[in-house]
Amino acid sequence: MHKIITKRCAPLVAALFFSFPLVAQLDFEIDRTVKETRLGIIRNTLLTIDDDAKAIVNRPLKNPNLTANGVKLFAMIVTDYQTTKFFQEQIEPLDVYVRDAISFPSLFTGVPVLGRWGGGVDGYMYTGVSAIYAAGVLLGNEKMQEAGILTTKAVVESYIVSHIVLKTLVARHRPARPLGDYSQTDRDSQYPFVHSPLDFFNFHVPYLHSDAYGTGFPSYHATMFFAFASVNSKVFDNKWIPYGLATTALLYDIRGHNHWVSELVAGAVIGEFIGKVVYENYHERRNTSNSLRKRRRFATQMGIGQNFGVVGPSVVISW
Repeated sequence: MHKIITKRCAPLVAALFFSFPLVAQLDFEIDRTVKETRLGIIRNTLLTIDDDAKAIVNRPLKNPNLTANGVKLFAMIVTDYQTTKFFQEQIEPLDVYVRDAISFPSLFTGVPVLGRWGGGVDGYMYTGVSAIYAAGVLLGNEKMQEAGILTTKAVVESYIVSHIVLKTLVARHRPARPLGDYSQTDRDSQYPFVHSPLDFFNFHVPYLHSDAYGTGFPSYHATMFFAFASVNSKVFDNKWIPYGLATTALLYDIRGHNHWVSELVAGAVIGEFIGKVVYENYHERRNTSNSLRKRRRFATQMGIGQNFGVVGPSVVISW
C-alpha cells in the first residue's frame, strides 16, 4: 500500500518541484561607488592647505575642552622631572629590545641628495610613504595614492607646526641625562640640557634642522609619527598597524630624541589632530569634486529556473 501511494504521489511531487524555479544563484553586487582621479587626489590635497591651516590655528580657540586640557598640560609640566626621570631609567632602556629585533641601515648611500634623507627611521618612513603612493599609481589603487599624498602633507604640516612654529615660540630646553646627576660630562648632560622642566622661552631663530638649544617642546618626531598613524588608520580603517609602526619608530631612537615626557605626549596629541584635519578636509572637498567618476562593474547572476515551461540553467549579466 505504501509503495502504491508513493508511486501515485510521485507525479504530483514532480509537478510541484518543476513549478517553482530552483535558484542557487551567485550574486555579485554592482559596484557603483565613486573613484577619484589621480590628478584629482593631488588637486584636492593642495586645495585644502588653507582649510588645514585654519583648523590648526583655531584649535586652541575653539577647543571645547580647552580648560581641562590646559590643566592636564600644566600638571604634566610641573611633574615632568619625576616622570621623565622614571622614563629615562625604566622606559628608554627598552629600546635595546627594539634594536635587537629591527635595524634601519642607511638607504641610498652614495647618492648626494637622497642619502641625506635615507638614514634612520625617518628615511624609511619617507621611502615607505613614497613607495605606497607609487604602488597605488601603478595598480590604480585610490586608497594607496590617498595614503601616500595625505601622509606627505601631514608630515610637512607637522614639521611646520611643531618644529618651526612651536619649538621657536616655546623655546624650552631639553632634559639632561640622567636627571639629578650633575657629575656627568657627556653631551646630553651639558648645557643647554638642563635639570629643570621649567626652563622655557630661550628664544632663537627658527631652526630648519635639529639643534639642542631651546627645541624641546613639542617632540617633532612624536608629532610626525602620530600624524602618519592618524592618516593611515583612517585611510585603511586599521589602527593596529599604523599606530604599532609609529610607536616602534618612536621607541627605536627614543634616547636620541631626548625629550621631557610632556613633550612626547604633546607631540602625539598634535600629530593625531593634524592627521585628522588632513584626512577630513580632503574628504570634504573630495565629496564635492567634479573629478569623481563612476566605477561600475559587471554583475552576474546564475541559477536554475523555468523559461516557457522548460527548466534549465539561467545566466543574467547586467552592467
